[in-house]
Amino acid sequence: MKAILLALTLITPAFAVNFDADGFGQQLNGWAKNRTATYEFTDATYRTYVPTITATPGGGMYISTQVDMLAFGSQGAVSHIDMTFDASGVLISAQLRSTIGRKSIDTGLVRRPEAPAAPIAVEGQPTPTAPAFDGTGELIMDLFSRFDIEMKKITEGKDAEKRDLFSRFGGKNAKSVNLAAALRHNVNLMLQHVSPRGYASYK
Repeated sequence: MKAILLALTLITPAFAVNFDADGFGQQLNGWAKNRTATYEFTDATYRTYVPTITATPGGGMYISTQVDMLAFGSQGAVSHIDMTFDASGVLISAQLRSTIGRKSIDTGLVRRPEAPAAPIAVEGQPTPTAPAFDGTGELIMDLFSRFDIEMKKITEGKDAEKRDLFSRFGGKNAKSVNLAAALRHNVNLMLQHVSPRGYASYK
């Protein structure tokens, strides 16, 4: 299968950020002619769409993709991953949205946390070490914590839908069909294929 070529390059004044669409698709079983990749993950079948990329002021980019959990050839759940990067390729915000049956999940926009203040040096004392800080890791942790909270609201209710919603689609329970894990898999791969080397999109 021919790789999808990176076809459009936008030159920006300072740094610019690049997304390797081909590499991302290859990690998901490869892009098909319909611009999707279909693959198995956590005992379910998923379909990810070629991401849409939009330039942001200052050389950053906004990436959005759709991830479908398939059930008997149809859509058991439809999810959207939205991420914004600055010109140096740093993730500055992200959002997850999912529709499962008639229920919706929305994490809201999760922004990158501020780095903690550097410790104050005291004369005559050893220079204090700044605490370790992983802004991207904390953002992603917050994002999926919110997703899990919203998921519990629709899977642990006391109404007729208390039983896991996914079981209506694939005959499986939440332990085997883990939508959050599949979305995190996509997010992790997207992060791995972002680099500050020129903005690119594709056709």
